[in-house]
Amino acid sequence: MKNRFIANELRVSYHKNLELSVENFKNVNNSKLMEKVFRMIWDTDEMEVRESFYAIFFNSKLDVIGYRKIADGGIDAVYVDTRLIMSSALLCNAIRIGVAHNHPSGTLKPSGADRQITRKLIEAGKILDIQVLDHLILTEQTYYSFRDEGYI
Repeated sequence: MKNRFIANELRVSYHKNLELSVENFKNVNNSKLMEKVFRMIWDTDEMEVRESFYAIFFNSKLDVIGYRKIADGGIDAVYVDTRLIMSSALLCNAIRIGVAHNHPSGTLKPSGADRQITRKLIEAGKILDIQVLDHLILTEQTYYSFRDEGYI
């Protein structure tokens, strides 16, 4: 008999993390608060080992409605697929997003690839009416904010 398979159904799954405090996920309206949220969800054991890329998704009140690890990379690079970020934002009805990746080297200077993915996300967001609030680069001790530096 012929397989009558048409397509897979994609679903968003929500899992409450009881270790995360609700107060820390409300009205995330500046880079310092966004850094705090990212550090709460980050696999900190890998902060100095390899690059990773995360996204957090917001409603209109700047409350976090979801987050996702987008990719793990190597020592000095991580491949980021814009489609994964934007499809996740659409699936959880986000109207704003924040993204972050880490630099295991400890340097806060954005690379050309960092600037390129930021521009790409901003352009994709314009098409989908999803605002990119910030792109942070994290090191073990501090962070760089594209918004604070006037890039967004």
